[in-house]
Amino acid sequence: MSEAPIQVWPSTLEEFWSWHVEAACRHVDTTLFYSPEGERGPRKERREAAAKQICGSCKVVELCAAYAIATREPYGTWGGLSENDRRELVRRIDPRMAQLRYRAALAAWDQTRAWSRPEADGQQIPAG
Repeated sequence: MSEAPIQVWPSTLEEFWSWHVEAACRHVDTTLFYSPEGERGPRKERREAAAKQICGSCKVVELCAAYAIATREPYGTWGGLSENDRRELVRRIDPRMAQLRYRAALAAWDQTRAWSRPEADGQQIPAG
């Protein structure tokens, strides 16, 4: 008797990206998170530090980092991790484990959201 495969990725595109609506970077210029071609040295370090500061105040920072590692996102600062930070982590992490960590982080985040929505428990929200 074989066991059902573990679902690694969310079943819908909406579920896959749902956490983005809570991201602190959502209303910030994306150029802060992505290196212009040829950027190096102190300028790159300052930009990455500023991006990481935004990530530091984000509700979904762990989920974002887990996503970037699981998908091996090559560009930008995600979840407080620069391109170089992620390259170092990816070398040491089994890709299947990274995907499972992302799925677990997404499930935990979805559970947290469910607790904050009265309609998730079948309760009606009174009309205001």
